[in-house]
Amino acid sequence: MRGGRHGVWLSLAAAALASLVACSAQHYLKSGDAYFAEKKWNEAILEYRNAIRKDPRLGEARFKLAESLMQIGDPGGALREYARAADLLPDRADIQLKTGSLLLLARRFEDAGSRAHAVLARDPKSVHAHVLLGNATAGLNNLEGAIEQIEEAVRLDPAESLTLSRLATLQATRGNFKEAEATFKRAIELNPSSVLARLAHGNFYWATGRPVDAERLFLEAHAIGPSDLLANRTLALYYLVVNRAPEAERYLQASARLTDAPGPKLSLADYYILGNRDDEALKVLEPLTRVPGASPHARTRMAAIQYARGRSAEANKTLDEVLAKDPTNVRALVVKSSFLLAERKVDEALARLAIAVKVNPRSATAQNLLGNALVAKGDTEQAVKAFNEVVKLNPGAISAQLKLARLQFDRGLYNAAAEMALQAVRNDPGNLQARLILARALAARGDLVQAEIEFTALAARYPASAEVATEMAAILRARGDLGASRQFFQRALKNDPKATRALAGLVAIDLAEHKAAAARARLDAALAATPADPTLLLLAAEVSRLTGDATRAETLLLKAIEVNPSHIDAYASLGQLYVSQKKLDQARARLEDLVVRQPASIPALTMIGTVLQMQNRTAEARERYERVLALDPRAPVAANNLAWLLADSGTELERALQLAQTAKRQMPVVATVDDTLGWVYYQKGLWVQAINAFEEAVARVPGYAPYHFRLGLACLKAGQLDRARASLQKALALNPNFPQAAEARKALASIQG
Repeated sequence: MRGGRHGVWLSLAAAALASLVACSAQHYLKSGDAYFAEKKWNEAILEYRNAIRKDPRLGEARFKLAESLMQIGDPGGALREYARAADLLPDRADIQLKTGSLLLLARRFEDAGSRAHAVLARDPKSVHAHVLLGNATAGLNNLEGAIEQIEEAVRLDPAESLTLSRLATLQATRGNFKEAEATFKRAIELNPSSVLARLAHGNFYWATGRPVDAERLFLEAHAIGPSDLLANRTLALYYLVVNRAPEAERYLQASARLTDAPGPKLSLADYYILGNRDDEALKVLEPLTRVPGASPHARTRMAAIQYARGRSAEANKTLDEVLAKDPTNVRALVVKSSFLLAERKVDEALARLAIAVKVNPRSATAQNLLGNALVAKGDTEQAVKAFNEVVKLNPGAISAQLKLARLQFDRGLYNAAAEMALQAVRNDPGNLQARLILARALAARGDLVQAEIEFTALAARYPASAEVATEMAAILRARGDLGASRQFFQRALKNDPKATRALAGLVAIDLAEHKAAAARARLDAALAATPADPTLLLLAAEVSRLTGDATRAETLLLKAIEVNPSHIDAYASLGQLYVSQKKLDQARARLEDLVVRQPASIPALTMIGTVLQMQNRTAEARERYERVLALDPRAPVAANNLAWLLADSGTELERALQLAQTAKRQMPVVATVDDTLGWVYYQKGLWVQAINAFEEAVARVPGYAPYHFRLGLACLKAGQLDRARASLQKALALNPNFPQAAEARKALASIQG
C-alpha cells in the first residue's frame, strides 16, 4: 500500500515536472517569436535554443530556429533543424516541403524524395509535393519519372504557372526545346504578373544561347517586381557573367538592401573587392562581423583585403582566429592557402587545401587553388586531376581550361591540349590565350594547315600582338617560307622589342641564309639594351659557338649562369662546349680560380661539380654539390645532380628523393629533373611513380633516347611488357649507339625471348 502510494506520488511529481519544463520551454518559444517578429534573428536563435534545451522534442521551436538560421545565412544549420522539426511534426506538410527543398539544394535527392512521399501519403493531390518529388527524381537522373510527377502536378492545378515552368525546364533538360519554349510561354500567359515565370523563361533562353532574349525577360521580371530579391540577384548575376559588371552594381546594391540575410551583402562586397574598391567592401563587411552566422565569411574577406594592402601579419591573425573556431571553414582554408602560396610555403598550402577539398570536394575554388599549388610543387599529374575536377564542376571555368591546356601541351599531349583549348574557345570565342594555345597545339601535333588558318585569323584580328606575330612567323618558317616568316618576326619585334622568341627566329633565319654577321649584330644590339637577360645570353653563346668563337661562347654562358644560377640549359651548353673542346681540366681550373676569389659562388661551384661529374670523378663532384647545398639548400641544379649521383650509386635513396623533389619544385618543367626523379623512384622500386616521371621527361624531350630507355626499364619492372617493348624500341630507333644501347637491346631480348 505504501509502495503504491509512493508510485502515485512519483507519477504526480513527474507530471508536474514535465508541465513545468513545458511551460518553461513555451516561455522561451514565445520570447523567440517576439524577437523573430522584430527581425532580431540572433536574439531569436538564442531563445529558441533555450526552448529546445528545456524540451528537445518541441518541434515548433526547432522549426522557428531553422527559419532564423536561414535568415542569418546558415543553411547547413537550418537544414539540420528543419529535418528534426519535420521528424517531430510529421503532419506539417509545410515543414516537410521546406526540408525537402533544402535537401534538394544539398543534392540529397533520395532524402528529398522521402519528404515528398511523406506529404503525398497524407495528401495525394499536393501540387508542391509532386513538384518536389519531380525535382528529386530528376536529380537522380530519372528524367522520365520526373516529368511524370510534374505533369501530375500540372493536372492537379493547370493554372499554376510555376509548375508549368518546372515542367518546361525538365522538357528542356530532355532536349525538347520547342516544347519547353511553348510551355514557358503558357506559364507566363496563365500568370502575367509572375516574376518567377519570367525568370524561369529567361534562364531557359540564357542556357540555350539566347542571351538577348534572356536579358529582356529578366528586365520584364524586374519591372513587375522591382523589390523582388530573386529578380535583382538574377540580373546582377547575368551582367557579371556576360562581362557587363558595371550594370550589375545597382542590382547587387538593391539585393543587399532588400534582406537582412548576409548572402546578398557578401556578394556586394565581393563585387567591390573584384573591382579594387576595398574601402566600399569594408563598409559592407564590417557590420557583418557582428552577425554570428556571417562573421567568419566577412572576416575571411577582410583578411584578403588586409593581405592585399601589405598587412600580412594582421591578415593571418584574422584568418587564424576564424580557423580556430571552425578548422573546416573551406573559404578560410582557401584564402589561407593563397597566402601561403604567395609566400612560397607550398607544402603548408597543400596541407590546408587537402582539408578543404575533403570537406567540400565540390568547391571549384578549392580544387583550382589545389591545382595551382600542385603546379608549384611540380606534381603535374595531380595538378591535371585537380583542374579536370574544376572543369567538371564548372564547365565554363576558362581559367582552369587554359591551365589544363598548357599543362597538357608542356607534357607533349598535344591532342589533349587542343581539345581543352577548344573548350575554352567555345566558352569565350574572343579569348586570345585560348586561341593561341589551340593553334600551337594544332601545329605541334602536325596539323600545320589548320594551325596556319588559326594564326592567320589571329594575326588579322590582333595586328599589335607580338605573341601572335611570333607564332605566325614560326608556322611560316616551318613551311619553308623564310621571307614571309622574317616579316612576321620583324612585326613582333616592332610591337615588342623584348620579344626574345621573335629575335631568336630572326637569328635562325640569318644563320640559315648564311648571314652570321647580321645575326651577331642583332644579338649585340639586344644585349646592349638588356645585358643581364639569361635567354639572350644563351642565344648569343649558341651563335658564337656555331660561328667558331668558343671563347666568347664560354664568356656568355658563364654570364648566363651568374645571372640565373638555376638556368640548367646554360650549364648543359657550357658542359657541351667544354666536352667539344676537350678542355675539361682547363675549364675546371678556371672555375676553381673563380671560387678562390668568390668562395660562395654557387654557379662556379655547381659548374665545377658538373665538370667533375662529366669526368666520372663522382666523389669530388658530390663534394662540390654538398658545398653548394650548404650555401643554399634549395639550389636546384646541385640538388638535381646530387640526387642523380646518389640514386645511380643506390645509396641514401631517401635523401636522393628529397633532393630530386627540391629540384622539381624549383624547375617543374625541365626534362632532366623529371628524369632524375624517375631514376630515384626506379632505384627505390616504386615502378608506377618512376613511369610517371619518365613519361614527363619523354613528353618534354621526345627525341632523346635515354629517356625512352629508362621509361622502358620501369615499364619492364612494372610488368607492362608491351609498353616496355615500345619504349626500348623507340630509344634504339632514335639513336642505335646511345650509351645504354647494349643494355636496351638486352632488356628487349628478355621480353621478346
